[in-house]
Amino acid sequence: MEFFFRIAALTAAAAILCGCYVSKAPFITPADADYPVATGAHFDAFAPRSTDWRPQPRGRTLHRLGDYYVYVEDGETERSNPFLLKEIAPGRYAAQVLDSETPARVSEYYYQLIDFDGATAIQYSGACRPRQAWLEQMLVARFERLSTGDRCIFTSFDSLSTVLKEAAVNAAPEAKYVLSAAPQR
Repeated sequence: MEFFFRIAALTAAAAILCGCYVSKAPFITPADADYPVATGAHFDAFAPRSTDWRPQPRGRTLHRLGDYYVYVEDGETERSNPFLLKEIAPGRYAAQVLDSETPARVSEYYYQLIDFDGATAIQYSGACRPRQAWLEQMLVARFERLSTGDRCIFTSFDSLSTVLKEAAVNAAPEAKYVLSAAPQR
């Protein structure tokens, strides 16, 4: 069972890093980022199951590493790639994930949509299935179909925000994280 959850975690990490919503330049800088979660906050993790949520064996603890957030899964030491959050509507955030652990070595930035009410965070699927209207309105600068998945390339944060909000209407929640007490060690 442990092996299954490790594979699931690696698959989820790969999906984020394949980058469905992408920019070549950062849209969120530490100076304009929002930090709605205190460092050391612990979240229990849940995966969708039909119309309900299934608890996951590992929660996450969020930390600040300089100007960036990182998280560590319970029982692990490896940190996530650094990321920043920017509120794009009340309680709704764009998460900008660096493609490298080292900010100076970043070549692309990946984006996810997260709804956070102060206690519960819902992360939405980052699959980019561009609507014709997005292409016609030039919200998506470029669309790429790769063997690893479709990618929407953005050159404007306003365009990305519009697309993230519109895509969330039909997107399935990918994960839920509920603020909790730190696990007993």
